[in-house]
Amino acid sequence: MHLFGEGAEVDKDDPVLLQQLEDLYSVIKMYKPENVYNMDETGLFFRLLPKYSLLIPTESLVTTRGSHKIPCSMIGKAARLACIVGRTWPIPYFCQKNAWMDVSICWKWFNEVFYPEVKHKTGLPVLLLLDNVPGHFEAFEPNLIKVVFFPPNCTSWKQPCDMGIIATFKKRYKYLYLSDILSYYSLNVNTKE
Repeated sequence: MHLFGEGAEVDKDDPVLLQQLEDLYSVIKMYKPENVYNMDETGLFFRLLPKYSLLIPTESLVTTRGSHKIPCSMIGKAARLACIVGRTWPIPYFCQKNAWMDVSICWKWFNEVFYPEVKHKTGLPVLLLLDNVPGHFEAFEPNLIKVVFFPPNCTSWKQPCDMGIIATFKKRYKYLYLSDILSYYSLNVNTKE
């Protein structure tokens, strides 16, 4: 059996954790389902070809698709990627010396990607759920957007992005990457150069 996400053991009977989840559920219930957003980050080995496919028996394509998808963003080490120069890049790009999410990148993502997308879609209050890693900003509630965090050590159990969304994203990326590689081989010799 192959697992994905943060597969650390979770004490699903811990009364403190269960109370924290109940408190979170009471906050979530105050919002329409289409106004509840979830964000998580993942690493992507962009040239790694697929080895196998993974599908969880209880996974439903209907429930993992969502209604409003915020564009994914990319964090890299370079301030300016050579492959971007002179081209329109299809996704927002942020640079950080370790190519990792930190508080400043999280704020940039919120202000430049999430907030404009949400405000373009709705003027209603929305909820943004995040896991509680140190690279995220603190909980806050500006301009009808409430940011809350999952309780510690339960993202592998309750984080929607860990329940198939990230795996689906990576599969789609690998499919497109592999399609691009295969299309190269169908070109004639003069075009390949």
